[in-house]
Amino acid sequence: MATVDRALGVLRLFAGEQSEWTVEAAARELGLSQSTAYQYFRSLVDGGLLSTYKTGLYVVGPAIIELDRQTRLRDPLILAGREEMNRLAASLAGDDDVVLLCRLYKLTVMCIDQRAPAAPRQVVSYERGRPMPLERGAASKVILAHLPPRVLRRYYDQTHTRGTNPTWAEFRQPLRAIRRTSLCITHGELDEGRVGLSAPVFAGEGEVIGSIGLVLSESSFDGGEVSREVQEQVVEAGQRVSAALRESG
Repeated sequence: MATVDRALGVLRLFAGEQSEWTVEAAARELGLSQSTAYQYFRSLVDGGLLSTYKTGLYVVGPAIIELDRQTRLRDPLILAGREEMNRLAASLAGDDDVVLLCRLYKLTVMCIDQRAPAAPRQVVSYERGRPMPLERGAASKVILAHLPPRVLRRYYDQTHTRGTNPTWAEFRQPLRAIRRTSLCITHGELDEGRVGLSAPVFAGEGEVIGSIGLVLSESSFDGGEVSREVQEQVVEAGQRVSAALRESG
């Protein structure tokens, strides 16, 4: 497992702002010996996950694209969410409105699929494949609120220093409100002028695994508040995707 984790650590370097790496630079960044880093690079190149770009420089390889295609075609969550995403997308009014399907990924949340009536002029922070924090944005917070109590406590202990705000009680209070309604609404937490609405998605065993929802431009609705009808559409979408996952399981 340690070998797999370190190989994944090498690949994650390429997910950042720097898209090209040398073995030497990667070894320094990851705290590995050059010989160990070279072994990982060679294995990843052999598997097509990395490719040589120029002498001594490596970039993400074509196997990543192949695996991404398989994810789009086979991921049960994407398949279960497809119909509801299309349904929500058909109701969007603004050119910058986006439907998001997200998955819990370790201590982050990752968008795995999107729908939009047109190419948004403003890219949303929840880009497909980009890990996002669990405490920012509706797509993340609605998942956080539905984590089992022991997992939630462990997350809190790992990410919040004892004796600082928020306290455990303060941390849980807003999450309880989200849990009661199965809906989270946020205003401008990640992108200025954007409103997020998300509902939880549960796997066949009843554990939360993701969320489905909308990112709307504030200019796409009147009065500064999202209508009850739209809120209900998002909650129902989460329920339908959860039901589809149970049936497929």
